[in-house]
Amino acid sequence: MYIRNWMLPANVSISSDALATDALMLIRERNLKILPVVDNGRLRGVLHRRDLSEAALCVSGSGDVCEMNYFCKKLKVKDLMVRNPVTVSIDDTVESTLIKGKQMLISSFPVMDGEDVVGMVSDREIYITLFKLLEAGAERTRITLTDVILEKGTLSKILEIVDRTGAKARSIFTVPDEKNNHERVRVVLRLESDQPGAVIQELKNRGYNILESSS
Repeated sequence: MYIRNWMLPANVSISSDALATDALMLIRERNLKILPVVDNGRLRGVLHRRDLSEAALCVSGSGDVCEMNYFCKKLKVKDLMVRNPVTVSIDDTVESTLIKGKQMLISSFPVMDGEDVVGMVSDREIYITLFKLLEAGAERTRITLTDVILEKGTLSKILEIVDRTGAKARSIFTVPDEKNNHERVRVVLRLESDQPGAVIQELKNRGYNILESSS
């Protein structure tokens, strides 16, 4: 899966010389986690909603008129933005972006196409991607097999069993089982079935261990 197909398009940006209050208003209106800071078509930094909100809360909590006046009329985006932010490419995969985020403890990235900012990706977009992959909210039979030795044809055999019960497979994927040093995996199935019990029983008859199931 490539970032280009799952990112949030960068339809809005702000100048580094803009007021922080304008940026805060824009972030709240668009419900953004981060806002790209662009000067003359070039990415200069990113502004995090968290940093803006904390600054506003600090000022409002102090009750100091001078601080409030400074925040509202003088504090600029460049005073709060993260300069030279870590970015990802439009051609990067979701998987590589997750790895980079984990390694660098970063949850949001500007997405670049050459020198142009074309999108933003964060844990929010990754969550939405996972939501779609799992078809969360849809009425599906969900079955997880455990201790499966993954060999050539293993997944095909499981799907054949499902097909013979009359169920319709919507998705199948594997999750490494760290307890077994990745030698065995869990196989997660999402199905359409009027008789999920029959599917589960047939899988058991074929020697598969059911970790969990729901419908």
